[in-house]
Amino acid sequence: MAKKVKQPQFTHCKVVITSHPKAPWRVSYPVEENGVTRRKRRMFSTEQKALDFAAGHEKEVADHGVRFGSITAEARRAFDYYRDARHDLRADGIEPPTFETLVADAVARLRKDHADRQRNRMTIAEGVEAFLAYKTPRIGERHLRGLKGHLVRFARAFGTDHVDALTSETIEAWILGIPGLSAVTRNKHRTSLKALYTFAAAKAQKWCEHSPLGDLTKERVVTKEPRAYSPADVAKIMQAAVTLASPILPALVLGLFSGLRPSEARALDLGTINFDSDGFRTPAFHRTGEPTKTGARVAPLTPACKAWMASQTRRTGFAWEGSEEEYQTEMRAVLEAAGVKGIFDGARHSFISYRTAEIRDVARVADECGNSPNVIKRHYREIVTTEAAKVFFAIRPEKRRKSKITNIETGRKTA
Repeated sequence: MAKKVKQPQFTHCKVVITSHPKAPWRVSYPVEENGVTRRKRRMFSTEQKALDFAAGHEKEVADHGVRFGSITAEARRAFDYYRDARHDLRADGIEPPTFETLVADAVARLRKDHADRQRNRMTIAEGVEAFLAYKTPRIGERHLRGLKGHLVRFARAFGTDHVDALTSETIEAWILGIPGLSAVTRNKHRTSLKALYTFAAAKAQKWCEHSPLGDLTKERVVTKEPRAYSPADVAKIMQAAVTLASPILPALVLGLFSGLRPSEARALDLGTINFDSDGFRTPAFHRTGEPTKTGARVAPLTPACKAWMASQTRRTGFAWEGSEEEYQTEMRAVLEAAGVKGIFDGARHSFISYRTAEIRDVARVADECGNSPNVIKRHYREIVTTEAAKVFFAIRPEKRRKSKITNIETGRKTA
């Protein structure tokens, strides 16, 4: 009869057999949890498995103490990595800190970062307010107005949420869910929100760990062909402006027949125009003191522009005294009286289209209007004929009679 092998003697572990039907062998072993030593149990199906586990745990306790008796594989891999890296660093003449110091420093940084985030944690409403206050002295009025419009809308939707609580999926779903927005406007919202979150994630703020919008891409925009008013519609518009004695008339003339933006017309003093020349200098600064969109340039003083400006009694002061919103309101009133459907920035679009057809030089038109040739082609120029351009630039105010003006001449025909 074979002699039964005697079980090895363990100092810290105990192996016993139980009546469990599937895993009768039980090992009890010590571990330290939260600074307190406890004994745990594990069941095994065979005696050999139980002995192997007990022997391994016994060695861990002997080498590292009870606290490390249940050290995880992840922790072992971390120490192995440190040991290998330490050897390589020393070979390069670098003395690394101890493993304990590295771990302690990393934990301290985690705690500090967490405390900073909790201390600096911002709601969306607070973050938007702080960001706009930061940007106000650093960007132009027009840019600030657009940025504020996008971010205030965002704050209305998520004002009480914390900056670090929103995901890119949540923000993208919100943008796509805003009714009535074009792809271009949605892209502008994305740009504004990226700016907000880049600011929020900067070291100076640390409102969030990183921007959730870093990988958010813009929608593809299908560019529509630019539009311009027809010469007949322009004649109707000018007739309506004269009939209504609209204060918009000087700015409208400068847009239709010299290509100025409404913002440039608001900053232009009519008294600075020399009607004996073929051009005039556009303002470099708005009345607020901020630079205009493209700075000063020489705009063409076309015969049509000269004729219309000469027909007006007001020759000094700003071409438009009111705000951009008031300009748009007045423009809508003129278009309604003329029975013409409005085109966004239609005066400038029309000038660029007809001017290009007249002189056949996109680069020159771009220089006159303060844009690049590519922008002119892509966004402003409707393809019109030279004949249409001749009719457009022949639109004139009717010569003054004893009675008030009632018609506008379009070439040789009245509108």
